[in-house]
Amino acid sequence: MPQPRILILNCYSDNHRSARGNPWIMPQSIAPAVLAGMLDPARVDLRLACEFRDGPFEDFSALQWADLLVLTGLNPAFDRMKQVTAYARVVNPGIVVAMGGPLARMLPNLSRRYFDYVCSGDVEQIVSVVDAVFGPGHAAEVPIPRHDLLPGSRIIGYAETSRNCNFRCSFCAMTAEDRQFMAYDLDDVRRQIEALGHRECVMFLDQNFFAGPRAHFRARMALMKELFEQRKFGGWAALVTGDFFTRADNVLLARESGCIGFFSGVESFSRAQVAAFNKKQNLVLPQEQAIRSCLEAGLVFHYGLLFDLVDQTIDEVLAETELIVANPCITLPSFISFTIPMLGTPLFGSRLREGLFLPNVKLRDMDGRSLVCHPVDPIAKAIAFAALMDKGLIAKRKLAVHAWQFFRRYGATLSRWGLLSGLGNAWTMGYPRFGSNGRDGIRPGREGCRTYLASSEPLGSLYRPRIRIPERYRGHFEPLYVTDADGELHDGLIGDAASLLHPNSGEVAPFANYNAIAIP
Repeated sequence: MPQPRILILNCYSDNHRSARGNPWIMPQSIAPAVLAGMLDPARVDLRLACEFRDGPFEDFSALQWADLLVLTGLNPAFDRMKQVTAYARVVNPGIVVAMGGPLARMLPNLSRRYFDYVCSGDVEQIVSVVDAVFGPGHAAEVPIPRHDLLPGSRIIGYAETSRNCNFRCSFCAMTAEDRQFMAYDLDDVRRQIEALGHRECVMFLDQNFFAGPRAHFRARMALMKELFEQRKFGGWAALVTGDFFTRADNVLLARESGCIGFFSGVESFSRAQVAAFNKKQNLVLPQEQAIRSCLEAGLVFHYGLLFDLVDQTIDEVLAETELIVANPCITLPSFISFTIPMLGTPLFGSRLREGLFLPNVKLRDMDGRSLVCHPVDPIAKAIAFAALMDKGLIAKRKLAVHAWQFFRRYGATLSRWGLLSGLGNAWTMGYPRFGSNGRDGIRPGREGCRTYLASSEPLGSLYRPRIRIPERYRGHFEPLYVTDADGELHDGLIGDAASLLHPNSGEVAPFANYNAIAIP
């Protein structure tokens, strides 16, 4: 009997309407590799693909090859999942399609219209899906991410020591999902790192590397130090919350174990704005102090800035960026974005109740660059500001001065890779269209020129089918509307209002309308 042929695809809609991949942007998704690692390699034939790295997936021969298509992706990828499903059903009518990720939990009822299996559980649920479709016995004896099925890199490798987060920031998808933090067994972490082979840097993709009991954190540091001394990697980096920096010995333990640096969600240097985001962990220590303590210990510090034009004026935002670029003691932001009231988050619910959403907002527009809510400033001024974000908010001369002074201050302190990545933020701020948050490259007058206003933003080329699509699948290429003409919750989402406005973790949604069967 032939082995089941399974194609696992990480779906991604480019934030800025340019359909191309981003192989040099960090971090990359390892979701397909993790899902594949749950399955016994001797019992299944697997292929993996990632649209974030490689651009739109249009390998129709692979869709014809597959018996089961597994789709995953972040919130904005829902439309893309529908599109790929339409392609799959046209070229391979017998294919079974499963989808998972945040939108499976937020939109379980809507998802059933398009997919055979709607998986609202964790990655282990893929085993139940495969067993339901092909019969029992497909679980891996020892799950390990299948990085061997994705293009490799000797520089960066990715691993995880935990899943979910112990904090509940108002805008975060983790808050919407409301799933309990869980630390992995240290033997599992060791297996992940050893399976990668030697990498210059192992980047941990945990939502919060510092979460959990402090004894567990110290045990992870001891493991990292052991593996670092064995030269299993050249260094490591992770995402930590602001409370990590309240104790100097945390930074010291990290440095001694081979850490290169951290990403931490600063979001804003305004305590009022941080409190509005419910980021309690960022109120225990001034943001600037946390950044300096990290850099002075020889570890690079990356962070993002979130602008909430519902609560902040544009003048206040610009003043904040000027203070940052004038301070060479801290790194520049790695990215800037508007706050996104993602589906199911407390911020989404409050903005909806307060009537702050603009009319005809599409999920496609919730990209961090489009205006989706009524700003404090006049709308025309806010649109002009959004356009400026795409060109670069900070004068390039000021960025160059900051980079030079930063180099003079930390050139002898930071590692080679840490210094290079810290200085790279000047390029990101100066040329945002070349970074992960600005890749449209469309000049005025051309099709798809941006308006930065949700109700009038172009959809982009992904919404135009590449092959002839039967009428019954045309709806797969229609955008998902979040609000209607009055700025209220769109009728298409009413059936999922319970999960959108009252987040819960859920487990397994009932299955869909094509070839649907239940998992025991």
